Amino acid sequence: MVRRLLPLLLAGLILATGSAPAGELVAVISQDAGTVSLVDAAGGAPIAYPVGSGPAGIALSPDGAEMYMAFPDGGHVAVLDRATGAVRRTLPVQGQPFGIAADSRFLYVSDWSKDRVLKLDAATGRMVAAAAVGRSPAGLLLAGDRLYVAGRESGDVTVVTANDMRVLATIPSGDSPYALALSPDGRTLYAVNVRSDDMAVVDIATLTRTARVPAGRMPYGVAVTPDGTNILVTSQHGNSLVIIDAARLTAEGEVPVGRYPEGVVADHAGRAYVANWFSGDISVIDVARRRELTRIKVGDGPRFLTLLPPPSRAVKDSAP
Repeated sequence: MVRRLLPLLLAGLILATGSAPAGELVAVISQDAGTVSLVDAAGGAPIAYPVGSGPAGIALSPDGAEMYMAFPDGGHVAVLDRATGAVRRTLPVQGQPFGIAADSRFLYVSDWSKDRVLKLDAATGRMVAAAAVGRSPAGLLLAGDRLYVAGRESGDVTVVTANDMRVLATIPSGDSPYALALSPDGRTLYAVNVRSDDMAVVDIATLTRTARVPAGRMPYGVAVTPDGTNILVTSQHGNSLVIIDAARLTAEGEVPVGRYPEGVVADHAGRAYVANWFSGDISVIDVARRRELTRIKVGDGPRFLTLLPPPSRAVKDSAP
């Protein structure tokens, strides 16, 4: 099974927009506990909802009303009603859905076992199209009409058009690319390579790799601060968050966190949130001061997380 083959995580899908208001939540998938926990960024006890065994990737619908969770071992996607915390429906997937992204009509899912990315009807789960990508596709990022898919075992990032699922390019990344993040201006893609301990930098205009940068020991998660100045990378074997200056592409600091950190997201208030797989908690980091503010206990095996703006604001931001 996927969870026995390698540590799992999905990072880089930073779904919040605008400033970080009071009441903004961090959604945390705990794979071992089979829960999604909603953590108040301003404090307060997490609220955990059971979702089933072995959840992996998570994505938010544009209106903020639903959360989509991929279950690689179960072969399905669960749709969670954000208002009630109940699973609305389950969508079967022929394969091992892992990374996931969503727009207003479709879900995009990386299929770990069949080396492809699927386009599914978000309401029914019907497969609309598929595209062949690198081996063991993990992290998936949707930006405009482009999908970026990290091929863990082929060492590359495949670029696919979301509209017609056409492969535009295959970009060598490094040894075992896993998580992806995009700069706020949309010009640069970052892919962390687990086995080569570095991060690939990709120019979006030319779809070419322009650099590889040391990024800690066994980097598994990546995010970019909303102002674009820092790239945040979780160093799993370093038990730390590596802070990289985006202009100079050099490490500017390293913050100790919990054991075996994986997913990471960053908000507009200057905080980062790190899922610590072995510690069963979330580290809250002050990025500018390079220090951990607190740790919040969640379900066992937290690996995947994303920021959730309040539903009313998400609806407003997604309107034409």
